[in-house]
Order: sequence, then structure tokens, then C-alpha cells
Amino acid sequence: MAGSSDQLGNSSKGYSMIGGAKYNFYQVHWHTPSENAVDGHHYAMEAHFVHQLNDGALAASYHRLAVIALLYELGNNTECNTFLAKIWDSFPAAAGNAVYLGDKSLLDFNAKLSMEIADGYYHWMGSLTTPPCTEGVSWNLLKKSEKVCQAQVAKLATSLSTNQAGIAFNNRVTQPLYHRVVTEMSALVSASLVT
Repeated sequence: MAGSSDQLGNSSKGYSMIGGAKYNFYQVHWHTPSENAVDGHHYAMEAHFVHQLNDGALAASYHRLAVIALLYELGNNTECNTFLAKIWDSFPAAAGNAVYLGDKSLLDFNAKLSMEIADGYYHWMGSLTTPPCTEGVSWNLLKKSEKVCQAQVAKLATSLSTNQAGIAFNNRVTQPLYHRVVTEMSALVSASLVT
């Protein structure tokens, strides 16, 4: 749960078409609270689906990255996210990355992102939010958010606190726009993520 985007891994697990180019999907991780805000509103959690341009020369580098970000609005404890519930208890509380070893047929990231992408997204060029904070990252923040319950947020916060000397959050403060332009996009991104 506390994995970071500086670990791209050795092999892609699918791809997304972003701006007409194929980007290989490597991993997903979560932040609490959200790192991005919409009209100044922060969310309880945010997922980052980390991709890299399909170019063998880029392997093992942090160049030509793209992130599809999904925001989670806090609901009540009866509104736990059913998709997250399939995997949330499988993550270890230890630091680092985890490979999902459960029933992969339960995780259909294609269907999940396809539903969310249909409502459009916001696009800008920015940087990774964790070291090495690489610039030139294509950010694609989905307009549609999902619900998450306090128990699911608390599980992530507890894992973070255990591994970060009592610090129960892992978000970078929202950065000023400076010269960046945020563009509202229709559903032109497509995903084909394999789990």
C-alpha cells in the first residue's frame, strides 16, 4: 500500500493509449489525502496508475512517464469501495511494493478505468510527486471520482504510519500551476491494463 512511483518494475502489465501514443502500465499506488485538488477541493485518497511511453530505450529510466489519477471521495462506513475491498486486505503492512497474489480475475482494471475515463479528465504536464520528482510527466486526472469508506482510508494511513515513523499520510502538497496549463479533455484516453 505504501509503494512509491519510483519503482517501475521490469515488465509492463498492460497499456493505455494517451494522446495517441502507447504507454505501458507498470504499477498503481495510493496517496492519502489526495495530492491533486479540483476547484480547491482535496479528496480522502488518490490512486496513481503509473505508465511509461512504449520505447525500449526508456527502460529503467524515469523519462516519458504518464500517470492516470483517480480521486476517492470519503463516504460513510457503509460506502466502502467494492473494487478496493477485493485487494485492500491483501496488501502487507510492511514498506515497499507488493505483488497481488490473489485471484486476478477479480481485478479488471480495464473495466474500472474505462468507466471512469468515459467522463473525461484534466490533463497537464508536471512532475512525479515522489523523488526523484522527474519533470515532463503527462498527468491525466479523471473527472469522475469514487467513494471510499473511512475504514479503507484508515488502513492505508495505518500502513503508512507503521512504515514512516508515525507519519500517517503520503501526499505532496499541491504545487502552484506556475506556467502549466490544465486542459479539460473528453474521453480520448483508452486503457488496456492487464493484472
